[in-house]
Amino acid sequence: MLAFVRAACGPAIVGLCGMLLASPVPAEAADAAEPIPVKAFAQLQTAGSMELSPDGTHVAYLMSHKGRKHIVIQKLDGSDRRVVPPVDKADIKWFRWGNAEWLVVSYAFTYQRNAVRTRETRLFSIKRDGTETVNLVRPRKKQVAGTRLGFERVQTQDQDDVIDWLPDEPNLILLSIDADLDNRSEVRRVDIRTGKFKELREGFRGIQYWRTDQQGEVRLAWGYWNSEHRFMYRSPADQKWRSIDKSDWGQKGIDPVVFDEDPAISYATGLNEAGRDAVFRINLLTGEIGETVFSRDDVDFDGIAMDSVTSRPIGVTYTVDQPVIEYWDKGFRRIQKMVDNALKDTVNRIVSHVPEKQLYLIRARSDVEPGVYYLLDLANKRLDFIAETMPGITPEAMSPMRPVGYEARDGTEIPGYLTVPRGAEPENLPLVVYPHGGPHARDTQMFDPFVQFLASRGYAVFQPNFRGSTGYGKAFEDAGRNQWGGLMQDDVTDGVNWLIGEGIADPKRICIAGNSYGGYAAMMGAVKTPDLYRCAVAVNGIHNLPSMISNDKQYVGGTAWTKSFGLDDEKSATVSPYHRADEIKIPILILHARDDYRVPFTQARQMVSRLESRGKDVTFVELEDGDHSMDTQNSRMKTMQAMEAFFAKHLGAGKAS
Repeated sequence: MLAFVRAACGPAIVGLCGMLLASPVPAEAADAAEPIPVKAFAQLQTAGSMELSPDGTHVAYLMSHKGRKHIVIQKLDGSDRRVVPPVDKADIKWFRWGNAEWLVVSYAFTYQRNAVRTRETRLFSIKRDGTETVNLVRPRKKQVAGTRLGFERVQTQDQDDVIDWLPDEPNLILLSIDADLDNRSEVRRVDIRTGKFKELREGFRGIQYWRTDQQGEVRLAWGYWNSEHRFMYRSPADQKWRSIDKSDWGQKGIDPVVFDEDPAISYATGLNEAGRDAVFRINLLTGEIGETVFSRDDVDFDGIAMDSVTSRPIGVTYTVDQPVIEYWDKGFRRIQKMVDNALKDTVNRIVSHVPEKQLYLIRARSDVEPGVYYLLDLANKRLDFIAETMPGITPEAMSPMRPVGYEARDGTEIPGYLTVPRGAEPENLPLVVYPHGGPHARDTQMFDPFVQFLASRGYAVFQPNFRGSTGYGKAFEDAGRNQWGGLMQDDVTDGVNWLIGEGIADPKRICIAGNSYGGYAAMMGAVKTPDLYRCAVAVNGIHNLPSMISNDKQYVGGTAWTKSFGLDDEKSATVSPYHRADEIKIPILILHARDDYRVPFTQARQMVSRLESRGKDVTFVELEDGDHSMDTQNSRMKTMQAMEAFFAKHLGAGKAS
């Protein structure tokens, strides 16, 4: 049995626990009579992406300071604490221990390349003691054909695609990078201590991505050339590259994912008899399909779980409302069972481990728990609380989400989630409809700060996984292609009408809101069904579909991606909110980040001007930072505050803080 300590820390980690528990908790949160303040929901995580050093002596994690992410590095006892800040306007995208002495850090920022706005990444390594910082992407010294300058001078956009952490060579990584800007990524072996590199493989036409086998050899390559998708495999028998797309099994939609110990054997995905994405083994030399590793009739597989220390595949992940992991590795399966027995109300994940010391870092989450970290010391049979990720947010004060299902107008069953304010009866409630972005993504029954924020203000929140959503099979996802403003929008509408028919939603108090594609869906809701909604909110949303299609075609793979836009073969303007602004009757709130790299800021500005010129009721909030994902506290605060005031005005619930 584990000796489980929740409120106090074990002796080995007293310093760490004490430091993290000292994070300020808003005083207002203790007063049940007052609403939880906006800043509690808008905060960035105070302890995110936590990871143990390979030698088990240190821990690193992301901490919010002045509304931006910083990396904290310290010993497990809380001493020797170092803080790595973001750089100018570049935010920390991710970090990982390269070895026991060095961290590899990716920085991301929005940039303007000629007329194209891009999301740029830069890759550095940082010594654990803070004494050295190394740029891991250097220009080649040799001449580059086709470059007027003769030598590389222009920095490539994406510099953080680490394709192998080379566990047997802890000072080295394999990096994929398009150094000469010709849409052909090369592979480099980089020393994280010095930044020196050796180019292992030149690029192929239309190849932007690579994958290695368990021996660190490059085996898979894929990407786009104009609208053509390319997928290639290098045979271990003769080391020659062959097109997977043209193979019998490749033409059946079977895709290799990761390699077994034998580089001829891959875990691959393909459809089972129920049309769900399953996982099985395949011999890439012979095309022979082997044993089925994972298959369910209700949901797709999400991904292969990898051992972060050895880079071995150890299990499979999938989502049935909440994410699930099934380990085929006996050791991980035993530890997972042990942790789940101790933490029964959360979804628990092993996020980092040090096998030699039998230390396992656990992250626990749920629909009402944003995240808690624990340290499992298997040698001493202890599971100790380390840190909460969002101080001021307690599960007892949050509103549980529950799965729902309803029939669309054509009889198709559509899944989704309904969050009813804690303590409220599901009857005649003010409702915020909150379709997800993507659109080829999905919502899950896990903590969402915006959903919980809205529920805390007295609104029920409805999240439909309309057709086009992922996770429910290829046919369900494909049904949403070329259905912008069509079938996907109708599924949202049908869900709202179902909630009205069930007596859950007050038909006179319903608004629709969303981010990215969800923002587009909110605007199209205002266009197509203005009598259903009292108001609509679009955050970083798409407003002008023809303009967005033109914009996306400037990116690699964009021509292929935009083929799913619009409505069947009709012109995209027929389902473009900008082109149908005259039909909008309800109040609109538009928020957009100026540094949004994914959806141009001009989309919002032009939509606002068009609505204003037609005398429509529109409110515009410019977000100075945060980009498309709103990854700064300031952008989240401004968004939530604007939504709070807007919904209070038009739905009549909630209390402005």
